[in-house]
Amino acid sequence: MESFRGRFTNKIDAKGRVSVPAKFRAVTVAQGFNGIICFPPLNEGRFIEGCGPAFSNQIDQMLARLDPFSTERDMLASVLLGESAELMFDADGRVILPEGLREMAGIADEATFVGAGERFQIWEPKAYEVFAVEAKKQVPGFRAMLKAQPPTTDGGGR
Repeated sequence: MESFRGRFTNKIDAKGRVSVPAKFRAVTVAQGFNGIICFPPLNEGRFIEGCGPAFSNQIDQMLARLDPFSTERDMLASVLLGESAELMFDADGRVILPEGLREMAGIADEATFVGAGERFQIWEPKAYEVFAVEAKKQVPGFRAMLKAQPPTTDGGGR
């Protein structure tokens, strides 16, 4: 499966339109959607979360496993679904980032798209640079979390 990879910074025009990186557009189009889905982050970061329909479906499945009448499910759904926006590509591969999401992320004139595998983030460029410096400092401590899966056997004895 295709994944969102790389970092790209693009200008936002006066109408709030920004060009989605071609590599990112290819991922969502391959998933059968001519656009992107954006929503606020669940952590305290100042960025916009983005994905295609594959990850959006995973969100739906995660929410479906929760008690449908629980406060936690209501709160998660209000952010992940209620505050989300399906943004369709125009003929030039641009989307209009909703003003509320842009304000929440502090995005004005430029947006930095950062791949994160099955999803991506959209940052104000200077804010991302600050985050990236801190991430590069902390990542060596997280190395043990990335363990390779053991090889699978074919089921036939030894």
